[in-house]
Amino acid sequence: MAAPPSRGYTPLDDMSCSLVMKFGGVSLADGDAVRRVCRIVTDRTGDPPLVVVSAHQGVTSSLEHCAREATQGRADIDQVRQRHRGLLQQLSLDPELLDRHFGELRRILACIEGRGTLLAEELDLALSFGERMSARVVAAALRGMGHLATPVDAFDLGLTTDSHFGRARPLPGVQETLRASLAEIPGIPVVTGFLARDQSGNLTTLGRNGSDLTAALVAHAVGAERLEFWKDVPGIMTADPRLVPEARAIDVIAPEAAGELAFHGASVLHPHALDPEFTETVSIRVRNVLAPDQPGTELRPGTPVEGPIAIAGHARLAGLSMPREGDRGPAELFALLQAKRVTPRLVHGESERVSVFAPPGSGIDEVAHELSDRATALPPVASVVVVGGGANPGLDALELLDRAGLSPRLSAQGRSAASQVFLIDPEDRTEATRALHGGLFARGLAQRNRP
Repeated sequence: MAAPPSRGYTPLDDMSCSLVMKFGGVSLADGDAVRRVCRIVTDRTGDPPLVVVSAHQGVTSSLEHCAREATQGRADIDQVRQRHRGLLQQLSLDPELLDRHFGELRRILACIEGRGTLLAEELDLALSFGERMSARVVAAALRGMGHLATPVDAFDLGLTTDSHFGRARPLPGVQETLRASLAEIPGIPVVTGFLARDQSGNLTTLGRNGSDLTAALVAHAVGAERLEFWKDVPGIMTADPRLVPEARAIDVIAPEAAGELAFHGASVLHPHALDPEFTETVSIRVRNVLAPDQPGTELRPGTPVEGPIAIAGHARLAGLSMPREGDRGPAELFALLQAKRVTPRLVHGESERVSVFAPPGSGIDEVAHELSDRATALPPVASVVVVGGGANPGLDALELLDRAGLSPRLSAQGRSAASQVFLIDPEDRTEATRALHGGLFARGLAQRNRP
């Protein structure tokens, strides 16, 4: 391996960390993808960036599978080990680079197997190996290209959260600790996304797309001028391109609108990564690893909403309905939702009942179990959401769905007045998304979002 040059040795307290770059799992899917990311990181002038990484594509799901299989007496890490050994081979890296992590993971799974149950904190610990190993692979690949790089576990930097395993939230004041810790890291820091610790020292995870939140926290902590989220799409899209092939990238979007899209199922960013404390202090873009010369989508505060911006939605939402029983029923329901950190995507009130809808796995199943004597589980639905204003986007969208022969089970205003939510049968989701996107965008009603 070539010795790294002096470039990249400067610690953060002696330089301006102008750029934080976050790379998702698809961007790190295999050896070629990792090399591409390393070129993006190093093919730039100026000070070295700070890098935040997710686990390699599919690894988090494999780790969860391993942890749950261990409860059934099948503690096996072969799939995870082979996946990473293959990456090391593709990148011509030391085949023993991750052996310590394999051994630690094996011991954790053996403990789960011996007890036959999986604790929430054990699941977070098992999932952590995805990001921890990814950071070491990316840092080693950068070093192999002649650049000093240091893998860093975010929990060792002082990223501290509450103890809500699986959906933990950072505690106030972590930015100062993060900055001080990062100042000691030589070269290009390659930081694990998604991971933190609680105040008792237990490892926690930040939930789906949590690496985006890590990147926003780090960028804010070091006073970065720019934060780039590198994805496998051209930017924030007018619809999921897997459902609508003609979906296009949005040039400029208000952070609030991007947050509304994320809240309603667009998987491009974590909603809390778009909180005002981040978006008002750093310039944010979503960019494409497959087209690094393209600008992507800029998140620009103050961008006006002049019409429909995009279509979002969840493939599946679980519903729960509860009698009002005066004020006691809803109060108990919402208190439990808050305790379980479940944020409903839609709340629907009627004279005698109140219903809430949230993604499966968000904690709503736990709420349903605790209220099983009085609450009723509803049939699963999908959501299709028009984000953006207009003269009357709700009625306009209803007309388009009606022309497509689709009847929503329910329609309501979204989290903000600038979005309209439609609950539909899950099997109709693709058709409904295409009908709304084609009608709203083809007729020129959508916001053009041009600088």
